[in-house]
Amino acid sequence: MQMDIKKQLDKQVSSHDPMKSKYLNLKRAMSKKMRELEDVKKEFFYFLEHQRDGAIIVDLAGRITFSNKASLNMCGYEKDEVMGRHFRMFMSLDDLAEGFKLFYNVLKGEYSTFNMFRIRNKDGTTRIVEVNASPLHQFGKVVGGVAIIRDISARNEKQEGNKERIEKFVKLDKDAEQWKHEVADLHEEVDNLRCELGKEKKYGTE
Repeated sequence: MQMDIKKQLDKQVSSHDPMKSKYLNLKRAMSKKMRELEDVKKEFFYFLEHQRDGAIIVDLAGRITFSNKASLNMCGYEKDEVMGRHFRMFMSLDDLAEGFKLFYNVLKGEYSTFNMFRIRNKDGTTRIVEVNASPLHQFGKVVGGVAIIRDISARNEKQEGNKERIEKFVKLDKDAEQWKHEVADLHEEVDNLRCELGKEKKYGTE
């Protein structure tokens, strides 16, 4: 019943005031874009979580904000032992310099594949892994990085298969970035219309 009344009011506003009609249409379009953006984000994290290889996300400070089950199982850690900690804590000391070099290159927006590193398992041993690193974007800015980590000792899959997954990740990241830009544009239009509607109301009362 309330929805019917709202629709009727929106229809009345639309028929009498073109400016407010545009404003309402923009709000509806923005809500739709936000829902679509959420769907893209869900697909993005579903893709990472269900990787056969390990996958982690780090923020601009290098802290781990996401770690899938494969990455935890690979090294024997529990989730709470990894989340919020700096990635350097899980790297061999001999590879730290190269690890930070890769990290800074990713923050500059670079994609880097087939990097070899030694990482530390929970039991104190190390293992050699292949790391494919990509920047993570939000509204046109790099806000962190994503690493797909493959255990070299279990390498029994063609490199081409891994390349396809990396290409899919890049596409998902770009799709999400495009939706974010469109939502930002709609936000700006709504803000501009609010200003115009405010002035119109003010002048109408003088």
